[in-house]
Amino acid sequence: MASFASQIIGFSVGLAGLVIAVPVLAQSPPLEQQLNMRRQEFERAQELQKAQRFMERADRQLALGQEEAAIAAWQQAADIYSSVGDLPNLQAAIEPLTKTLIAIGRYSDAEIVIRQQLTLAQTQRDRVGQMYALNNLGVLYLQQGQLERATAALATALDLAEALPDDTGIGLSLSNLGLAARLADDLAAARNYYESAIQYRRAATDWVGVANSSNSLAAIYRQLSDDDRALELYLAAREAALIDNHTPTLLTALDGMIGVYADLGDIEALEAAIAERTTLTPPLAPSEQQLGLYIGLGRYYEQLEDYPRAQAAYDQALAITEDIGAGAAAQRTFILQQLQGVTLLMEAG
Repeated sequence: MASFASQIIGFSVGLAGLVIAVPVLAQSPPLEQQLNMRRQEFERAQELQKAQRFMERADRQLALGQEEAAIAAWQQAADIYSSVGDLPNLQAAIEPLTKTLIAIGRYSDAEIVIRQQLTLAQTQRDRVGQMYALNNLGVLYLQQGQLERATAALATALDLAEALPDDTGIGLSLSNLGLAARLADDLAAARNYYESAIQYRRAATDWVGVANSSNSLAAIYRQLSDDDRALELYLAAREAALIDNHTPTLLTALDGMIGVYADLGDIEALEAAIAERTTLTPPLAPSEQQLGLYIGLGRYYEQLEDYPRAQAAYDQALAITEDIGAGAAAQRTFILQQLQGVTLLMEAG
């Protein structure tokens, strides 16, 4: 390709022997080459627009609970971004693709994508890409119960993030290590990881990350029977989720608040949280998001001693757990316990 740098030549002007350096305009590339360049730029722009439409389609389909269709759209977007060499947008497509594959249990497919992501990042010497790929790999191993392999991948991701340094990456890696520690029943380590993660995510103004880590830390404090601290964290998660209007983390925070208020018997606060949860739950929300609503309604009606409505809400929640399957095992156990208690109260009444 011809250089666009200016060339300098000297010439004598024949006046007092003065020599002046005069710039000569760089010659433009040949017309045919210019046309080829324009055509390539136009075609690349068209491909990027097409990829963006696939990304938007995937988001819509995921919101409707159509995971397989969303996966196909993300894959098409990723293929385009890879073909045009747009690594940042490729990363943006791969992240939700792998998370959704993991969420629906397509672990082998998820690992293939993550390995491709990691190889590409290593080839490009993209340490940020490597860090995200290793986090994805760690989360995949956690889903499969491989805690040792998961912790090793996440620790390497944290090392990369700290070496950059990258506050967003550090917060993500710490939060995932918190999950690994929690699954290993090391609540003290999990608490420390999540507390550090929140600090880094706040520094990075990663509000969805703050909400996620705050929700997770609140759940730890619930296990430790510290409802006051748990409530503080759920409220902080709610505020952070509202900044980015991120529905999934917001609903999780509200579900946590509802659980604490119900345990404390604070009917007024419980009613306000239930009203907000009902309003913010999308009409076509995925089953996982609907589940929390009906559990919350059951707890609310229990507090009001309206046991028939509580039973109806729990029955609906139980039906939703059957749709979700193994991923809702803990909620199913809780609902059955609540139903048993409500049934006894109705019989006694």
